[in-house]
Amino acid sequence: MGQEIQQVFNFSITIREVVANTLLAVVCGGLISGFYLFTYRGLSYSVNFIKSIVMLTMITAFVMMVIGDNLAQAFGMVGILSIIQFRSAMRGAQDFMYLFYALGIGLACGEGLYAVALTGCLLIGIVTCGIDQLLMPSRQRDFTLNIAKTASLPDVDYHSDVLATFCRRYKLISRRTAKKDVQPLLRLSYSVSLKDSRQSEALLKALSETDGMMEVALDFGEE
Repeated sequence: MGQEIQQVFNFSITIREVVANTLLAVVCGGLISGFYLFTYRGLSYSVNFIKSIVMLTMITAFVMMVIGDNLAQAFGMVGILSIIQFRSAMRGAQDFMYLFYALGIGLACGEGLYAVALTGCLLIGIVTCGIDQLLMPSRQRDFTLNIAKTASLPDVDYHSDVLATFCRRYKLISRRTAKKDVQPLLRLSYSVSLKDSRQSEALLKALSETDGMMEVALDFGEE
């Protein structure tokens, strides 16, 4: 009986295995991050989310190494993880899937299943990128651009040249007047398709520098 209890709290993993499993988790986490960047189609990705993918892969591997076949540790880890809450909202279903992707690969790394981890990491990533390329024509998304300009200026669209420079196409969808303090404002909403989503910050900066521009916002919604 005493020997069985001792086996419950016995760790058989070596330092060499810990280092190997951790390095594999880092490599796989980096690959998953690369696949995420390749398939991401938003206006600006979160650097913290990229780091979270790598960290989640590593942490999951460590959790699996700590638990191993130890039943007592497994129950204790479940209790600890049950109090953890995610405070930041995901932008869309793809972000959730990449977290599960990192979680699954991390489990394989922690178990020392090197072939399974690398094969699964590459296979899932390649299939995801392949689907992304096949759906490329349909992934061109329209975004909503909201601007507010001084209504007292002549009714001339000084910003049209800027939109033509950065947008593949743009269409005015709403026009209304409002007041900010005592100053009348003209609020315009456009449906725009950017030539390059990476130039979103440059578009906002160029618009903000046009005559009479008061507010500029680009709504990219859920990815």
